[in-house]
Amino acid sequence: MRKLKVGTRSSALALKQTELVIEALKSVDPSVAVEVVGITTKGDRLVHVPLTQIGGKGVFVKEVEAQLMDGTIDFAVHSLKDMPARLPEGLTIVATPKRANPFDCLIWNDDKPFPDTSAPLVIGTSSVRRINQLKTAFPNMSFVPIRGNIETRLRKMKEEKLDGIVLAAAGLERMDYLKGLHTLMLEPEVCVPAIGQGIMAVQCREEDKELIGLLSGINDEAASLACLTERSFLHRANGNCDLPIGGYAHRMGDGQWEFLAFLADSIDEPGITKRYVGENPLKLAESAADELLP
Repeated sequence: MRKLKVGTRSSALALKQTELVIEALKSVDPSVAVEVVGITTKGDRLVHVPLTQIGGKGVFVKEVEAQLMDGTIDFAVHSLKDMPARLPEGLTIVATPKRANPFDCLIWNDDKPFPDTSAPLVIGTSSVRRINQLKTAFPNMSFVPIRGNIETRLRKMKEEKLDGIVLAAAGLERMDYLKGLHTLMLEPEVCVPAIGQGIMAVQCREEDKELIGLLSGINDEAASLACLTERSFLHRANGNCDLPIGGYAHRMGDGQWEFLAFLADSIDEPGITKRYVGENPLKLAESAADELLP
């Protein structure tokens, strides 16, 4: 097989995730050769502008997908939670390696005394999903927008003297940032994760059958089913960054699947979280959509 080019965002986390995918590929075929192509996306460039003002969901993947469609790269690695409900024609998600920690993590500013969660707290996050759910769980919290990579957000927390920030645990773990931080892992019953959080999505062209055969070798069945389940709920909701929406599917110890679905009409309206359990995760997502969506 030819030397492959993989495209990804040029952030440190995206490059780390791509490195993990390449390692997995080499475990399937040690002879595979891969060149990494870092791509700066609109979401990376406009870090001081709210995502809802620059295109919402998709601003971290469009430039990467454009190079995939024109043949500049052979496949791409994304954070699944960045991907919109509908993919461009001709592209497909062909593999989802084993899921990392899917939950949100509240990081406390260690320049301050460890906070009393019943006291007024100022938390940095721009996610309408997180804000809506945390306002319910912690009515004493107020929120300020914060964007950028992990390092930037940790720095802003200190500079702006925030009490804390909320980040995805998967990124913190992959970049080995959790050590030394004062954290509170948010259980999904408190804050239902973003659709696909903790899952890496490997995307390629539908026509590239030989490459699909190789990439499918690193697919994890449980992650794939969770991906399909959560994204089917997102698709029904036509979800984007404007809508507070979350979904988390996982296989329980008895083989049954659990799907937690969260939906709110706006950032200020109280949301609804529902739990569904059954053998077929896709049917659980369908039930959630039927019940929660108008």
